[in-house]
Amino acid sequence: MYKVMIVEDELLVRVGLKNSIPWYQYEMEVVADVSNGQEALELFRSHELDLIITDLKMPVMDGLELISTVRAVNSDIKILILSCIEEFEYARRAAGLNVSGYMLKLTMSLEEMGKVLETVRQELAARKPVIPGPLNHPLTMKMLKGKLIKDNIFYGVHSSGGFEAALKQLDGRIQTGKVGLALLETNQYSRLLKRFNDERGELIHFTISNILDEILNNHHAGEAWHDSDNRYLIVFSYPAELPDEQIYNKISEVFAHVQRAMNAYLDIPVFMGVSNVNENWSSMRSMYEECKSMLENRFFSDSPIQFASEREQRSPEPYWKRKLLSTCDVWRGLGEPYYKDLQAEMSRKLELPIGNETEWRRFFIDMLNWMFTYLGIPKEHAELLELSGLERINAGYTMEACVEAWEQELAETAKMKDMIKTVSQEVEKAVHYIHQHYDEDISLKDISEYVQLSPNYLSLLFKKSMGRNLTEYLTDYRIEKAKDLLLNTTLKTYEVAENVGVPDSAYFSRIFKKMTGISPLEFRKKKVLYRRVDSNENH
Repeated sequence: MYKVMIVEDELLVRVGLKNSIPWYQYEMEVVADVSNGQEALELFRSHELDLIITDLKMPVMDGLELISTVRAVNSDIKILILSCIEEFEYARRAAGLNVSGYMLKLTMSLEEMGKVLETVRQELAARKPVIPGPLNHPLTMKMLKGKLIKDNIFYGVHSSGGFEAALKQLDGRIQTGKVGLALLETNQYSRLLKRFNDERGELIHFTISNILDEILNNHHAGEAWHDSDNRYLIVFSYPAELPDEQIYNKISEVFAHVQRAMNAYLDIPVFMGVSNVNENWSSMRSMYEECKSMLENRFFSDSPIQFASEREQRSPEPYWKRKLLSTCDVWRGLGEPYYKDLQAEMSRKLELPIGNETEWRRFFIDMLNWMFTYLGIPKEHAELLELSGLERINAGYTMEACVEAWEQELAETAKMKDMIKTVSQEVEKAVHYIHQHYDEDISLKDISEYVQLSPNYLSLLFKKSMGRNLTEYLTDYRIEKAKDLLLNTTLKTYEVAENVGVPDSAYFSRIFKKMTGISPLEFRKKKVLYRRVDSNENH
């Protein structure tokens, strides 16, 4: 197999290249992937490589310096430049690089990349015969180890001594020492499938597994395998002389690194249950059950990482009810009546039994609805606030996170209280009037007479509540209605203008372009064209 190294500072690009290209078809295997030229240079000096695929712009040492340094000692190794469109001309004009080709990340198809790799393979074959290796087979050593471990956990295939012996036979690096098991999961798996249009989840699993492997390698901690859907199995191994407390601290450091990476690259929360540490590899079945038990009770954990060694056997309901009642303090600054009413309503709802995660989330939703009604928030505002609150509550992976989201909602609505109580009725009436009469030639005077306030006072109240003045709101609403007419009717522009209460079609076209960036006619053509394209793609 021809040995390949990928040098790229963007983790997702690096992982994507490693796992989306069928390297064995080109008689190649990726033996290393690093994030900068300095790391690549160190590996180049200690490994026999056939091909380097390198980015140009990287920290520590960029691609041009790496290529120049490599070429000073080796003129035969094949080099491909990995670049963006904006870097391509610069890379092409660089003199003396002696590269075999270019791969444009994010824009080249896998087929196009395959053609570049096939050309390199032919060049390598003319110079050096390929040595067949076990990685021609899709089951790599890591996959075989994962299968061995899972067979032991789920089916008890080996005896306690036989399993460790089989593991050492497969991987001579396995040392007798302390071992711990962990299960890592996310509640955002279905969102990831939609986000990446990855129906079978293969890209997601490759990406997460490689992120975990890179972090575990950096910490010299262990290996990870995909377990099921949103769950990953991690095996930690440490020297026998290392105290358990230090091991748990090291695992916490690994998890903190994993949390940061998952948040930065995939924008997802993660939770991890960690088993007790054992002094041999034969207790994996019981360790796995420990991890599973912690995941099943994940919602009531007060931390996104839970250790079996620290797990408290307590009934979660009384603890969380007491904690929730303490959140009422957020409203003390509003005055005693508000604080007392909130506390009374929450106490009433907490008298009911609330046992599982679904019931607790329902409790938060009910409290959100009560709060918006109690404060008299207009329906239009309440719907937006409710959506924001629901997103925060549903994104909370643990009860602790949901409580924090609830406290944040309390604090934000408390800030709005004075404004809401003063203007909600008048502003709601004004909005209702606009929705009913936008297609007429109405003015601020007409609206102010309807709500029985002076025009100036209504304008001040409206802007304070809605964040924009009444005239701007009316114009925005008319433009939205005009868009609907342009898309769904054959009315001419001047007819659309009249139908939204703007008899001057020239003025209508000016404000439409000011707000959308294009004329009404351009808007209609563009949207109709998009509809046709979408329709063709769906057939």
